[in-house]
Amino acid sequence: MMRLRIKRIILILSICLSFLSNHDTHVHALEATFTAAPDKDTGSTDGPLPQSQKHRNQLMELDQQIAQSPNPTETLQQVADANGIDPTELGDMLMRNRRDMQMAEGGAGGAGGMGMVNSLPRKMIRLFTGLCIMAMKSSTAHPRSATLMSLAFLSVAYVIYSAPRNGILISGGRGGVLTSSSGMTTILSPPTQFLSDFTMGDKFDRKRESMVGLKGGALSKLFDDNDDDDDNEEEGVHVPSLSKKEKKKISLALVARKTVPFEVLLPSEEELELLHEKEKESREQELLDDEELMRLVEEKAWQDSIELVFNSAVSIIAARRFTEFIASPSHRVKFVARGSGNKKDKASLVVKSMGDWMRYGIQPLKVAAEETSTDFSSVIYYTLQGGHFDGELKISVEKDVDGDSDSDPSITVIVTLLIAKGGRKLNTKLASKMVTMLADSITTSTLTAARQTLSRKMQSTIYRGKARSRATEKRHFAFDNMQKMEEMAEDRRRKWQRNNKGSGGSYRPTGIRPPGGGPRFGC
Repeated sequence: MMRLRIKRIILILSICLSFLSNHDTHVHALEATFTAAPDKDTGSTDGPLPQSQKHRNQLMELDQQIAQSPNPTETLQQVADANGIDPTELGDMLMRNRRDMQMAEGGAGGAGGMGMVNSLPRKMIRLFTGLCIMAMKSSTAHPRSATLMSLAFLSVAYVIYSAPRNGILISGGRGGVLTSSSGMTTILSPPTQFLSDFTMGDKFDRKRESMVGLKGGALSKLFDDNDDDDDNEEEGVHVPSLSKKEKKKISLALVARKTVPFEVLLPSEEELELLHEKEKESREQELLDDEELMRLVEEKAWQDSIELVFNSAVSIIAARRFTEFIASPSHRVKFVARGSGNKKDKASLVVKSMGDWMRYGIQPLKVAAEETSTDFSSVIYYTLQGGHFDGELKISVEKDVDGDSDSDPSITVIVTLLIAKGGRKLNTKLASKMVTMLADSITTSTLTAARQTLSRKMQSTIYRGKARSRATEKRHFAFDNMQKMEEMAEDRRRKWQRNNKGSGGSYRPTGIRPPGGGPRFGC
């Protein structure tokens, strides 16, 4: 078996040597020669072997068989002697062939080299390199198409990066990147975090008021939204008529009124009956009939509901919660404020279709004045540079409990938009939608906050009632036990007296008698 293997090896080696002996390859129509590269280790110019891949693989198999033999040196010597080759020359030839194969395969040779070639990172590198080469060739052949493709790729990359961060900001202010821009604009609805960071940034602090020749709050002082016209008292949006004095500084005024339906917070009939019983118990000494007492209970319930709703509305204005319940889609209007309670407060108002190309416009605002009283609360914002209109936005709530005898008590949310004369103005239809959505959202927030407060009060009342009843039960239980113990002691005393009529001893409630002649326990 060994002899047959050696014969096969000798045959393969003879074929290889016969091929290597022909340094010049002649073709019928072309003569090709091979110039060897100098070896990096020995400096020899013998260079890589000019042979086919098939012959290289055969030499690699021979190299592997010699390496796997029990005595590689002796095997190499036998193969070299059988073919009349110097063992050193044969070893150099096999080593050079192994190195050339490794360089061609890009690995460590054999199965390991092929595994590295087919690894995922190398495949990705090949794919990326191929795409780059194709792109370079295509750009050279078709420069216009390559430019369009590059712009499209950059646009997609910018959209993917900017959409979750700032809603794809296309204009940072009037002029800006777009020379025809009217103000800050985003293609998508800007995230709340972006608006908060923008409002708290130094760039926002450097913005000045956009109204020329007017101070913040001047338009609201001039305009009287509590006009005597009956139309101004109606619910909804209306454009009030301006006086001559107002027209000199105001070009447009919009007022949205929304009445808060506090009646939904009134107690039910069953709850009124319970309140009536409690009031009746607390006023036993007063001579009041049931009808008058029920009327007092209902009036108190109305007053409590009105006060609860008004206080909730005041808290909503103080917390700047103006866009919590915008009708779907809710991203059409956003209001993000920084701080509350002083004139340094700033805010950003976002309205869809207010920006360039009917996209989302961002309007910087700053507080001009804030007022709170027993029946009225308001906050006034004026516009800053970099927005889309010049004017003021006033949000207020008023309580009317001392009105005409024919009218019921009411709480009204009022949103007023004033545009300065000669300043940039909004589309009337868009402005009407904006003030309407703000008024509706504030009304819903007020009712929600009032319900939450009422629920907490009811839970607290129920808890106090349960605690009170539990304490009463404990006192009654302790009293009953003490009374039973006293009755038992009295029965024991009567029984002792009945059984010990002639004895001179005294009754002891414990029933423990001292032993004769011993110490008196229990004395």
